[in-house]
Amino acid sequence: MKLHNRSLLHVSMALLLVLALWAVAFFFILRGAVRHSIDEGLDDQVEVITHRLKSDSSLLYVHELGLNGFAIAPAAAKEKERYTDTMLFVPSEGEVERVRVRTGTFEHQGGHYRIQVYTSTVEEDDLVETMAWALIALYVLLLLTIVLVNNVVLRRLWQPFQAMLAQLKSFRLGTSRELPPVRSRTSEFNELYAAANLLVRRAADAYADQRAFTENAAHELQTPLAIAINKLELLADQGENEEDRMVMLGEVIAVLERLTRLNKSLLLLARIENHQFPDEREVSFAAIATEVLAEFADLAEHREVALQFTTTGDLRASMDPALARTLVTNLLKNAMLHNRPGGSVSVQVDEGCFTVRNPGVTPLDAGRIFTRFHKETTADGGTGLGLAIAKAISDLYGLKLEYVFEGMHVFNLRA
Repeated sequence: MKLHNRSLLHVSMALLLVLALWAVAFFFILRGAVRHSIDEGLDDQVEVITHRLKSDSSLLYVHELGLNGFAIAPAAAKEKERYTDTMLFVPSEGEVERVRVRTGTFEHQGGHYRIQVYTSTVEEDDLVETMAWALIALYVLLLLTIVLVNNVVLRRLWQPFQAMLAQLKSFRLGTSRELPPVRSRTSEFNELYAAANLLVRRAADAYADQRAFTENAAHELQTPLAIAINKLELLADQGENEEDRMVMLGEVIAVLERLTRLNKSLLLLARIENHQFPDEREVSFAAIATEVLAEFADLAEHREVALQFTTTGDLRASMDPALARTLVTNLLKNAMLHNRPGGSVSVQVDEGCFTVRNPGVTPLDAGRIFTRFHKETTADGGTGLGLAIAKAISDLYGLKLEYVFEGMHVFNLRA
């Protein structure tokens, strides 16, 4: 069932219930008012008769209710007035009619007498019945009118929502980053449009990133595969020169190792983005940096890069220990690979901050440095995923990783 029809159904059912309760209450109030008016008339008749008794005591011997309109008979004691509805033959009308009878007692010359008076209620009952039918007709007409008005009002009220729904159904990724504007005076619809637009932009950005990632991944995989195939073909055509064969085999192995690193990096990125690291514990970046720097000592010596490590505090975070180690390793490896002989890598751990510095002449592209497969140079043979993985890890645990150029390349990781 459509939202418009469902809203109309709920509104109609609620109105039906409310109007029905109102109609029933109004009917009983009306009937009670008519009965009260009749009872007051009967009380007036009793007062008239008891007043006449003062001058005409023969009224005490009127015992035929239907013939005279009243009847009087002796009573043993005083009784409480009561009003009853019954059928009675009315001589003046010559037929049995619905009447209302008042029964009570009065005192006269020291004795108690029971007096009954009645009045026909045919006209009043007919009036109540006529008003009841009129009320039902009015009720039905009012209900139909309200339903029709609500139908028009709800259709106009939900029009922005229907327009937005149609736009979402026809939206295609890659064609636009925003929905066409939908104007509405209803704040909730405007909020819904803003939320839907935000989701569309996120989906469009994710689609663009995924498309770029697929193209880059295909390119990064295709290039080493083509090199490996070419080397193997040359190896197959090579003569008896064993030394040349070994060189080519070494080059093929290096290419395949690069493919293996690339594959591991892609798998790690996928696991990070899918939150597949449930193990969380508090880690110390100062302790991790100490261990990783010790492992990088031989590489630093080989590249003639000086390692410097200072601590004035510590950065602690609740995260997977393996990912924390990967984050530190990738930052240090990036600083080592993009360095020069005689250069240095400075690691500083302050309270709530972990910083890596290395020499540089020109600033890097801060807008793309954490993008997958982005490389400032191809000379290092890297995968272009190290900093992207570091950024993904920091984002996963709410850490802030940023790059600035201060005469040196500086990477700051803050809690």
